[in-house]
Amino acid sequence: MPIRRPVVADPALAALLAELRLVHVAAGEPTVRDLAVRSGGRISRDTVHRVLAADRVPRWRNLELVVLALGGDVDRFHELWVAARAAEVEQR
Repeated sequence: MPIRRPVVADPALAALLAELRLVHVAAGEPTVRDLAVRSGGRISRDTVHRVLAADRVPRWRNLELVVLALGGDVDRFHELWVAARAAEVEQR
């Protein structure tokens, strides 16, 4: 099943999601099942899907596990996540 990629208005969230898409593609676009397995069962397939198809800022721990499963740079994603989360809080 293809992962739905929503369009988001917030630039910080858009940057986070764009970077996540790039890492996913660079990793060969593994399935949500593969990523759940790569996480050692610490994250479910449904949660992986919600992170990859996010239209809002995911929880840090869930994003971190997906990034680790993809072999991405956790520090870089933490910076992007903090910026997106701060922008989300400001909009409330």
